[in-house]
Amino acid sequence: MTVDPYVYPGSDVLINKEGIRDADELRRFEAEITANRMEHLPRAFPVTYDGYRRIHRYIFGPVYAWAGRERTVNISKNGHMFCLVPHITREMERRFTIIQAENFLHGLTRPQFTARAAEHICEINAIHPFREGNGRTQRAFLECLAEQAGYHLDVQRIEPGGWIDASVRSFRDGDYEPMHRVIRDAVGGPAR
Repeated sequence: MTVDPYVYPGSDVLINKEGIRDADELRRFEAEITANRMEHLPRAFPVTYDGYRRIHRYIFGPVYAWAGRERTVNISKNGHMFCLVPHITREMERRFTIIQAENFLHGLTRPQFTARAAEHICEINAIHPFREGNGRTQRAFLECLAEQAGYHLDVQRIEPGGWIDASVRSFRDGDYEPMHRVIRDAVGGPAR
């Protein structure tokens, strides 16, 4: 059995800056802090892997000392393994090289933007670079990407269950279309 260095010994509670050892209490504390941080997220983070890590650190830094750092343990969900630790850096850098080669999605029509953004979000989800907070970081990054590409993303229009279902479908089946629909329904016209 592998020991998870992110949790308090003998528990499944993530080690946190407040020393909270009750899972429900930590969930409430983390949700409150991260919701506030996401609401006030600056949109000027660079569209790079370093910028992506900075988004995670901004959102989760008040809760976890390891915020913004790649996980050091392999993780899975429902029996499906995310990217193995030795490959995280390479795969994330490769994904951001593709985004850069696509001119950071600037100049695309709305349907083109939402399709390309969906693929990138799905691939980043499959990598899952952090021990916790990957989905929230993806949504925050998507907001930054959209705004910098000239679109407005209304995160309030992203239904959490729809996002999770789309993430599962892309991860399990390689199907980007559900995520494309989720993003399409949340992206409006030009950024304000």
